[in-house]
Amino acid sequence: MDGIYTGPQGDENNMVSWAMPGIIDSTADNLIMFQEANAILMGRVNYEGLASYWPFEEGEFADAMNKTPKYVATRNREATEVQWGDYGDTISLLAGDLRERVTELKNNIEGTIIVPGSASLVQSLLNAGCVDEINMIVHPVVLGNGKRYLDNISARNDLKLIATKRYETSGSMRLRYEVMK
Repeated sequence: MDGIYTGPQGDENNMVSWAMPGIIDSTADNLIMFQEANAILMGRVNYEGLASYWPFEEGEFADAMNKTPKYVATRNREATEVQWGDYGDTISLLAGDLRERVTELKNNIEGTIIVPGSASLVQSLLNAGCVDEINMIVHPVVLGNGKRYLDNISARNDLKLIATKRYETSGSMRLRYEVMK
């Protein structure tokens, strides 16, 4: 609830220990979100984790992850290529100015571009004015310290609540906000 996503010691993998009930509870809605997405945008760290798992899985969620066009934004100037198992034609590297490249991407893709996780990327996108909607799950736990998901935001962003959903089993809450322009 305090906006921290890494866990008490800053261990990003520790998220499994406290977020899993909400993740399991929201799986059906997350599947629909991925199935309806026209593109997936992710940061390098998230890409590395997802690319090591999803191309080797089967089922509806794997199909949504593997067949949807994916784009990786990174600050790492040494990164020149990205791979996604046998789905290499579905993934591209976004190089250059983030605002410019994401604006170009939004102009070329009709429909929804989602950003799963990727806190640093979301922060950069908010700072660049490239976020239309925030769709997040708040988990009923206060971690106290760690990395904040919406840290390093350089300017005020007004949000309008457009949808909520409570997950009974975990007590987690999905919140959808429109970013007011």
